[in-house]
Amino acid sequence: MPVNNAKRWTIISVMLFALGVGLIFAGIILDDYDFYWMIFVGAILALTFLICFFMFVGQARRLDGLFKGKDLLAHWVFGSDEQLKKAETEFREKKARHKLMLIVIGFFFLLITALFAVFGFDDIEEAGGFIALMAGIFAFIAVVALVTPYTSYSRMKKAIPAVYIGPYSAWVMGEYTQWKAPMTKITGISYQVGDEGSVIEVHFIIFQRYGPQPHVCRIPVADGHEDEALRLAKNMAVINDVPCEHPVADAE
Repeated sequence: MPVNNAKRWTIISVMLFALGVGLIFAGIILDDYDFYWMIFVGAILALTFLICFFMFVGQARRLDGLFKGKDLLAHWVFGSDEQLKKAETEFREKKARHKLMLIVIGFFFLLITALFAVFGFDDIEEAGGFIALMAGIFAFIAVVALVTPYTSYSRMKKAIPAVYIGPYSAWVMGEYTQWKAPMTKITGISYQVGDEGSVIEVHFIIFQRYGPQPHVCRIPVADGHEDEALRLAKNMAVINDVPCEHPVADAE
């Protein structure tokens, strides 16, 4: 049975929640204006990873059920050459999406930082500290956005060459994605045929602190399962009550 990574992230969420609570108490105990930022940062950490904890607990439970055949709509296994081809395709797609996402986030970070720096501070040193903090946060986001496609590619090459697809989630060669969860809304499903094979795309948005963020779960189709994949995409769209896009020729 594949590894359930959601269990690991549940533990990480607990640890980071505890760190956030620790920062809050440290800021309160120090009781100094220079350390009030610890309360603010700690509150953000604690709230964020408390939410993540409940999300990952649910994911771990649903993923275990999917591996055991509960609500399983399709299970495809890939050959080693096919797995490498699919992993390389997903790597290119994810790297392009992350670069675009980083540009959008960078624009809003720059705009928000400039507004707060100009109108939110009377002291230049305080404004400089705020700018440095925002720059550090953006640098962290940038590293994650640029490194994630490579780690995902490495994981897909090493994972069991298979996909498990359910009505509300999918495990794709080491990566688990669900589109029916708190603060998540599915917007559409598409079945696409290209030179590098067929793929089912599930489009959804996740509502986060800085607004709704679009996401795409790409499910590669194993060779020989194209007709099944088209029927599956249509069925998933009906279950989730969203439109399904697919080639006109196949629809006919």
